Amino acid sequence: MTIEYIPNKGFNFENLSFVWGQNRSEIREKLNHKHIEDDRIIEMADFFEGDTSFDIKQIRDIYQNLNNNENYFFLNYDEDNKLSDLEVHGGIDIKIKNIKLIFEIDIDNCINLLKSIDEYYTEIEDGNFLFPNLKMTIASSESMGGDGSGLSYFYASKEIEHLLEQ
Repeated sequence: MTIEYIPNKGFNFENLSFVWGQNRSEIREKLNHKHIEDDRIIEMADFFEGDTSFDIKQIRDIYQNLNNNENYFFLNYDEDNKLSDLEVHGGIDIKIKNIKLIFEIDIDNCINLLKSIDEYYTEIEDGNFLFPNLKMTIASSESMGGDGSGLSYFYASKEIEHLLEQ
């Protein structure tokens, strides 16, 4: 299985196009796969003297093991249920322009492939790399709490300001 990521637009999956800002119900209907709705508020007020403005509103659908293949990804939405982010945690190749990222290959190999598209990137924490022009990050297994330097996480977003604030 492959997701074709199109920076600043969205992605293609299973011969279907999904664009940033697309309505959640429309995406669910197009995908027509079982999912888990995982909407919640992560309370942060205890860490900010009772200020609830730091609470994190998580609005997402979790998809896994589509078409009898081992895979795991999230579609994240904004407060208006419009598509805002894609997170892939495994089992799906990521195509970007003329390259393909395959989970478990060494993160340095992924960086070298991505540099052929855009040389500007930064390591935002050990093993986690931001490509701001592509509005995406990739991370190694070790940076995600596992073992090894293989690709373990892909994140793409309509907006990346929240990543630049770190």
